[in-house]
Amino acid sequence: MQPTDLFASVMDRSISRREALTAAIALGALSRASIAIPRAAAQDATPAADGTPESAFTGGFTGAGSTERLMALGLPLTEITVSESGVDAPGQLNAGWNLIGVRGVAPYIAYLDILQFPAGLDLETATAKALDAGSNDIVEMDWHFAGGTNSDSPDEYQYFAIDLPAGDYHIAASYYVPDGASEEIMTLVPLTVADAGDSATPAPAPVADIRLEMNDDLRYIVSPDPVPTGDLLWELVNTGQHMSHHSVIIKYPDGTTADQIIAEFSSLFAGTPPAGEPLAAQALPIGYAALQSGGATTMIELNLTEPGDAYAVICFIMDSIAMRPHLLDGMVTTFTVE
Repeated sequence: MQPTDLFASVMDRSISRREALTAAIALGALSRASIAIPRAAAQDATPAADGTPESAFTGGFTGAGSTERLMALGLPLTEITVSESGVDAPGQLNAGWNLIGVRGVAPYIAYLDILQFPAGLDLETATAKALDAGSNDIVEMDWHFAGGTNSDSPDEYQYFAIDLPAGDYHIAASYYVPDGASEEIMTLVPLTVADAGDSATPAPAPVADIRLEMNDDLRYIVSPDPVPTGDLLWELVNTGQHMSHHSVIIKYPDGTTADQIIAEFSSLFAGTPPAGEPLAAQALPIGYAALQSGGATTMIELNLTEPGDAYAVICFIMDSIAMRPHLLDGMVTTFTVE
């Protein structure tokens, strides 16, 4: 997608997850902010210390590139692959904390979220709505999203930890070529999250270094702020009840404020490209967590090595009534790394 196409898409409705990431590459920035990819070969095993998979936070991601902290948690590991042949994933996981790795088979990258949709909705309609949520950021209020991610490169795993209550879910997994032009194909795979009962000891809750809270007031809260440099575990929690959000983490030039970011996207949404080089073209991708509804908790690993005062968390999800992205209503928070 060319920058002019980005401006056109913003004028049309919003910048979706896929459009923002693809257009960012064309703009020379904002490249695929750590989205997740389902990998089609679920393996319930803990990797050997010398065989730790490399993170998909490479090839254009600033500050990320390690999975050591996540792997060291000792959580049950499931790896999922997504390809033209389908989604290779387990049908059951134990309730509690799980570590999920997702991968798209070349030439594809993949998106994954674990979700629940309303009873009575047929699978074809649910699949179309899941694609709308994942690709176009259009989310219906009566869906529950537990969390997920998107891969950055074909054949590379992206990992995240997730706290799953017992219940019936679906794995929503899609694949697409990261050129912005190919069709994105979504599949829903049933998943039962079972209560292990008294016979099994649940994995202990991991302890995070950083907490990223999102809420119904369309705000992110990063604590502590400033964030220390280094390889850290980030806990992402939606403390609201009514709205689902994702988290796109980006590093802007020092001195950039949340108001400036909102103003730039507001002008794009109004059909007025900014004069000069857009802030988005000067931004660097840092991390991404897929849709989470109220009560959902996930964890990602970020190794932030570059200090700065204009790291930002942004939500591009569309308000289902106003049909405008949450960022235009203020869901942008900047924080400092030092």
